[in-house]
Amino acid sequence: MDLQGHYHRLHAEAMANVATEGFSFDPEITNPSDSRRGLTLLLRPGEELLAAFSAFIEAVYRVAPGQYYYPDSDIHVTLMPVISCYPGFRLQDLELPLYIELIQQAMEGIKPIPLRFAGVFASPSCLMIKGFPQDGELENGRNNLRAIFASSTLEQSLDKRYRLVSAHCTVIRFQKPVQQPEMVVDLLDTFQDRFFGAQRFDQVELVFNDWYQRKQKVQILETFPLRGK
Repeated sequence: MDLQGHYHRLHAEAMANVATEGFSFDPEITNPSDSRRGLTLLLRPGEELLAAFSAFIEAVYRVAPGQYYYPDSDIHVTLMPVISCYPGFRLQDLELPLYIELIQQAMEGIKPIPLRFAGVFASPSCLMIKGFPQDGELENGRNNLRAIFASSTLEQSLDKRYRLVSAHCTVIRFQKPVQQPEMVVDLLDTFQDRFFGAQRFDQVELVFNDWYQRKQKVQILETFPLRGK
């Protein structure tokens, strides 16, 4: 699909909302009783990409301090939310070896995934880095997962909220009202075409996670190397 067009549509919708209502915010970030948990397959950006992302993150911090800025340890690309976060989800209720077996089958033959990161976009409550697959391996992996889990009786929620097509990194969430939204919008314009870098992701992590992928709440369950055939 036209991923640049997809990002553009999401951003335009968010900016229309911001123009009339301002940025929204997520009060659950600071809620210690938030019990939403899930099961996710993700890719981890390396040090060079994270250093490049920091230019945008720090620029926003200067005009909007007090918001939620993802630490390097928590920034990720979602390959697939196997079970989207919901309140009370418990890892011990799963037959984890069966999930690992299915995911291994899905990832068999998938080569390292090349992604290019350029530009930023917004939702009403988040700021994100745009990621672009450079070949078909990301979609191949996702389609393999869809096919394998569709024929399984295991609990899963692949594409339940929406069909995942993007390869973005969420780097900032608003946790309280934004006092100078026009300055944040100006920075989105400034960084709209900024090239951050590229990476070939050679492994996928399966994690048990909270909604925000906070390191202190994430449990790495398995790592799947991407070697291809």
